[in-house]
Amino acid sequence: MQGLVPAATDGNMATEFHNLQELRHSASLANKVFIQRDYSEGTTCRFQTKFPSELESRIERTLFEDTVKTLNNYYAEAEKIGGQSYLEGCLACATAYLIFLCMETRYEKVLKKIAKYIQEQNEKIYAPRGLLITDPIERGMRVVSFFAV
Repeated sequence: MQGLVPAATDGNMATEFHNLQELRHSASLANKVFIQRDYSEGTTCRFQTKFPSELESRIERTLFEDTVKTLNNYYAEAEKIGGQSYLEGCLACATAYLIFLCMETRYEKVLKKIAKYIQEQNEKIYAPRGLLITDPIERGMRVVSFFAV
C-alpha cells in the first residue's frame, strides 16, 4: 500500500485510500505556500525555517520546522566535500566521466534519500492534514512547496 494515504469521506466514517499522485494533481489547483531558499549563510542549499502564517491552521509549527531542518541537514550532507567526493572526481577525470554511467554519485544518493524522506512525510504527517510537500528538485532547488488539498 505504498503511496496510499487514508482520507475520511464527506458523509460517513468509511475510509478511502487516495493515491498521493491524485492528491498532488488536485493540489495543483489549490492553495500553495512556498518556502524560499535561505542565502544568509552563503549559496549552500538551505531553506528558511520561518513558519508561514498560511499553514497555522493546518500543521503545528514544530512539525514544519523539523521537516525543513531535516531537509537542510540532508542538503548539507549532500554538498559536504570529503574523501568520497574527491575520489569520485578523480575517477571521473580518469574515465572521461564514463564512470557515472555505471555509478551513482554520493550527491545522487542523498537526493534519493531526500525524495524518500519527503514521500514518508507526505504519507505519515502532511497528507492526513490536507497538505503535500513537493521535492525541491522539482522546482529547481529554489523552494519547498506546500500544497493545501
